[in-house]
Amino acid sequence: MASESFLDKLHLRTGDKPAEADADATLRFGGSPDRMKVGVSRYVPAKGAGQPLSVELLRKALRDTGITAPLDVEHAEEVVRLLLSGKDASHIVIARGERPRNAQDAWIELSGAPGLPTFPGQVIGRLHEAVPAKRGLDVAGNVVPPPDPRPPRVLAVSSGMTKDREGMLIAQLAGVVRVTEDRIELSPLVRLSPDKLEATASLYARDAQGRTVTPEAMVQALAGQGVNFGILMDALTDGLAQAQKAYAPVQDVVVARGQAPVHGKDARLELTCGERACAEPPDEHARIDYRHRSLFQVVEQGQDIGRLHQPTKGVPGRDVTGAVVPARDGAALRIQTGKNVEALENGALFRAKIPGVVLAGKGSLDVSELLSIPGDVDYGTGNIELKQGSLCVGGTVRTGFTVEVPGQVLVEGMVESARVIAGGDVIVRGGIFMSGEEAAYVEAGGNVSAAFTHNAMVQAGGDVTIALSMVGSKTNKGSRVTAGGFLRVSDPKGRIMGGTVVSARGVEVFDAGNERGMVTTLALSHETPEISALIKELRELKALKDRAMFVVGEGDGATALSRLRAERRAEAEDLLARRDGIESRIKQIQRRLAELAQEHLERVSSARIIVHGTAYPGVGIKMGGRSLYVDRPLTNCVFSWDVQNKEIVTTTL
Repeated sequence: MASESFLDKLHLRTGDKPAEADADATLRFGGSPDRMKVGVSRYVPAKGAGQPLSVELLRKALRDTGITAPLDVEHAEEVVRLLLSGKDASHIVIARGERPRNAQDAWIELSGAPGLPTFPGQVIGRLHEAVPAKRGLDVAGNVVPPPDPRPPRVLAVSSGMTKDREGMLIAQLAGVVRVTEDRIELSPLVRLSPDKLEATASLYARDAQGRTVTPEAMVQALAGQGVNFGILMDALTDGLAQAQKAYAPVQDVVVARGQAPVHGKDARLELTCGERACAEPPDEHARIDYRHRSLFQVVEQGQDIGRLHQPTKGVPGRDVTGAVVPARDGAALRIQTGKNVEALENGALFRAKIPGVVLAGKGSLDVSELLSIPGDVDYGTGNIELKQGSLCVGGTVRTGFTVEVPGQVLVEGMVESARVIAGGDVIVRGGIFMSGEEAAYVEAGGNVSAAFTHNAMVQAGGDVTIALSMVGSKTNKGSRVTAGGFLRVSDPKGRIMGGTVVSARGVEVFDAGNERGMVTTLALSHETPEISALIKELRELKALKDRAMFVVGEGDGATALSRLRAERRAEAEDLLARRDGIESRIKQIQRRLAELAQEHLERVSSARIIVHGTAYPGVGIKMGGRSLYVDRPLTNCVFSWDVQNKEIVTTTL
């Protein structure tokens, strides 16, 4: 110990007597360079009646010199004994400071092999908690900061394990331990699909304790995560055997499969007009070449034209946890028959009353006369507006002209930047080619089909089927195709490029967008001509209701009528006569809109946007109020709505 490097030698006297007379024992102290240790460097014995050396004298001397570190009594007693016996005691430390401490990171001491699974009840290891840095004090009470004051790394414990008082981590489910920078995770061996109809697992030959993993152990692991139905023992046994043979884990093995519900089939109208049926696609993703489908069927009087197939009941299923998965019953279909259709067999069979063209709209069936135009709709014909029947155009509907019929429209040529409005289907053998500048559009209560579309505005109450391609402008101006049913580009290499397409029941195409990132929007929505018309009518009726309230008030209105001038009385009498009917119609529309909204909620879980080829960057997917933008080419992909998590899900075909 250095004698005078820390503290000056101190003299301690007792009383005021001369030094040669009585004098207390005197001590000098020496400290270490780091100010952490103090010892006695010199001792002068007491004289005469002076106070002799003792532990208390030693304690007082330390305090008088400003040393605050506690006295080591045992060492002090040894120092007093040695000094009183005339021996050197400078090597004995009688007071020590408190040294600073650096932070210590948390760490885990695993009890088994890393990268191998741990099963419920097994010890994962011991967690040594983080220790924060601590400042020190030298012997004089001065603060000594730690050399490294940084905070320690803390390890959080994720779910799936518990920690006891000694820091031992116990597995609560089967999984593999992963230690990251800030947490200890137990990645489960068993994973459930979002609908809980399937469970997959990673299968290992041995666990972290070196024991062989058996099928029974995996069954317990499945039970630990609530899986108790549809366990595939053969898959477990074969997968574990494969892991044993390969000395490597086997990933994503389906180890349990629930029983999916069988949803009831919706009621459907099968059109039986002509020699072959005009049935809908056998399933929602089937491809149909509408160019070879006889959509305009001419029938004779007394001919059967359709049969209504009733909905079927759904059969519930069970997920892998044993919970019942409800099934949806098929939806009923109400067929509104026109004056030229006779309903037989309690509304199951429909027969034509007159010869003509079958008009099959959404929930409606009629037979109507057909108007045929051999050439173009242009200045030679003028606009064509029919109060009843259907129309066949042998040529092209030219730019700026309007065709409006309550039935179906067949155009053998093209539709340019014109307006085509039909209560039923619109079939264009050529393409729909619009500039996007004029107020041009195609609107159909039923289906729309064409060879191609370019910058087209199309709205269909039913399906939209395009044979080759749908091309929109770079700015999306005047490029929007909306289908109340399915929207398909039926060619094996068909493409949707640019613009916006909206469908209520699903979209199917080969390529979406292009390599140059052209902005293309594919959306699922329940907007249909019926909904648009109902909303428009509802607004008009509410405005009339407000006007009636303003003019005639409530009650019978007689008092209000008596006060009005003659020129205003006619309007008031009309509003009064229509008031009850307006209120009834408003309620009817509100009920129908609620029904349509519910139908959309039931359809959205099964609706899909299917891209058989490539979805390029620049493609936007919209459904359920959410948007997803493709940032890299995706091939053979399906976009759907996850009802449970309310998000867009991307899978592969």
